[in-house]
Amino acid sequence: MAGCEKGLTLIELLVTFAILGFILAATYSFYFAGLNSWHRSIDRIDCSQNARIAMDKMIRELRYASEIAIHDHGREIRFKAPHDSKRTLRFRLVGRELVFDSFPTGSTYYFNNKIALEISELYFLIDQSGLVRIKIRTGNNGSAVLLSGAVYPRNLISESTTGSEYIN
Repeated sequence: MAGCEKGLTLIELLVTFAILGFILAATYSFYFAGLNSWHRSIDRIDCSQNARIAMDKMIRELRYASEIAIHDHGREIRFKAPHDSKRTLRFRLVGRELVFDSFPTGSTYYFNNKIALEISELYFLIDQSGLVRIKIRTGNNGSAVLLSGAVYPRNLISESTTGSEYIN
């Protein structure tokens, strides 16, 4: 009976399980690396979309502004629509939300509308020709997106920016 025994020894069984464990660990590490990469790309797409929506809204509104003033060291812009002298409109950052709000002249009550979320930076600049430059940064370090744009307001009165704060 000593020469006819068939089966696996304990060492062969342990080596087989060790090799199988390495193969499964490698497979799962590739799977989770791909999954993390996919999540990062989805976050970056969301950040890009937020920035584009915000930039489009700001350019569309500022294109028809008749008076513009920059406040809070370039982090807020206030403007008036050409045929609505009773309200002042503004874009500003509240926490990580871009807010578009309006308030009647002489009032401190604002009507807030959230335009975009996860905005980390917002800067405005008006040059001497009246061109309004906008810079938006969204997301965090792993999925940050920087978007810049500019608009020349069609109804801007050149004297209306004399009280503005020009940012370099």
